[in-house]
Amino acid sequence: MKRLPLILLALLAVACSRSSGGGTGRWPDLPEPLSTPYVMVLNGELTLFGGHTDGFVLSQSAWYLRGGSWHKVPMKYPHDHGFCTLLPDGRVMLGGGSAEAFGIGQSWGVEIYDPATHTFTAEGIMDRKRAGASALALPDGRVLVSGNWYAPDAMEIYEPGKGFSFLKDVTVQRNIPYILASAPDNAIVFSGLDNYGKPSDGTVDRLQGDSFHEPLLDEWEPLATQRADLSIGEYAYLVLARHRESGEWGILRITGEQFSLLETDVALPVRSDAGNYIWGHLAVDRSRRSAYTVGIDTEGNACIARICYDPIFDGGPAEVTLTEFPGPFPMADTFALLPDATLVLPGGVGFSTVDDIPTGNNFKVFREVWAFPTEASSKARFPWFIAVGLLLLMAAGVFFFRRNRNSPAAPPADLPPTLQLTEQLSQIIEQEELFKQPDLRVTDIAARLATNRTYISAIIKSLSGESFSNLINGYRVRYAQKLMKEHPEMSVTQIATESGFSSRSAFYRNFKEITGQSPADWKKTK
Repeated sequence: MKRLPLILLALLAVACSRSSGGGTGRWPDLPEPLSTPYVMVLNGELTLFGGHTDGFVLSQSAWYLRGGSWHKVPMKYPHDHGFCTLLPDGRVMLGGGSAEAFGIGQSWGVEIYDPATHTFTAEGIMDRKRAGASALALPDGRVLVSGNWYAPDAMEIYEPGKGFSFLKDVTVQRNIPYILASAPDNAIVFSGLDNYGKPSDGTVDRLQGDSFHEPLLDEWEPLATQRADLSIGEYAYLVLARHRESGEWGILRITGEQFSLLETDVALPVRSDAGNYIWGHLAVDRSRRSAYTVGIDTEGNACIARICYDPIFDGGPAEVTLTEFPGPFPMADTFALLPDATLVLPGGVGFSTVDDIPTGNNFKVFREVWAFPTEASSKARFPWFIAVGLLLLMAAGVFFFRRNRNSPAAPPADLPPTLQLTEQLSQIIEQEELFKQPDLRVTDIAARLATNRTYISAIIKSLSGESFSNLINGYRVRYAQKLMKEHPEMSVTQIATESGFSSRSAFYRNFKEITGQSPADWKKTK
């Protein structure tokens, strides 16, 4: 990357940064007030299932958004506080939930929604009444169910054509447990709360095999809320959690049956200027290698967190970007992540506070639907007048570059601070080839430039739309290509080491991701 493109991109970034946080949009209101529905995007349609409406009355409707209007589909049963899981064939199974208004009791009924026909089909009853349950569709077509609320818990299994049957007892009783596939033929079950809403211990049950104790779950309480896709890879997940003593927010990384705390360059804030945050569930977008969550503070202000987890595969911390949106917004702990990385929050409840912590008022429910652009989605959609302005800025940048192309290498003193920093960033990465350092961190760059890592990360993301690690790995891959052309006698290990990769596997993975070919295939074509 040459300095001219960097300057032009920096000008673009300066222009774009002025609209940061300004892309909040009000979507068509829901036909009825709704809280805690299950939210999915099915066949390109935002779809809501169940929940409850004003007065804490159960909803027995599904809604899908098409052509700017909401369309109603009657459900067989209400499923407020029930389970909802996507089946391998694209249909959705819903089961159980509160039997009465005000979140009272448990229910039996199960039904399946077909998004192609917008119809529900009754699928019988479970082995026991349940509320606060979760479900996981297994590869063989079966569905594992566990969890309950103010009633005994156990695992049960659904088999197509046979219905539901008891599978095994659980070691501890749970409410809204996480059920995650841990191997091709196994799954783990854990939760932060028991079936009476009390803190649960760190016991983890298995679909097959004995339970085990995970000490990290004694310290961190996994968030009990509706969950979207949590998978960042094969049998690898991210789970939002809260420290049981300090109240800090963190993210658990689960690989198979191994639990660890995800390292991040910026912590999720506990509070804003207005008061404490309550964060909702995580949703993962593997195409962007990022997870997203929404926090609402005591006064209804929103904060969107984008957690780019790509650096963790090279041993670095996940990179967190926070964007604040002044409210007030309803308190909604459910949201949809659209393909363009827009977060949509439908409905929600009013606010109550206990010790400066927001809690939901289940009797005051809203119709509002709000869309929040994340960093990725806001960059992708520029109004026409900004595009024209950027072209003018880029033309001015070309003129500036031509006028000064014979000037010394040091950045001109009259450049704006952001452009000076950009110019310095280009020099130390390209001329000093810092990308060759396998342990290079954004903090190293920040220290060299006498600034902080958050500012450097923000500039890099504004310039290229990439994380720091992606930018550096791009330099490394291009340098590796240069070596492969000029020194065909070098081994793959030598090239990986010389280019700054910490291992052969990291070299192979990044090379193929950036070029679309393996190093060997690329070398043959050149």
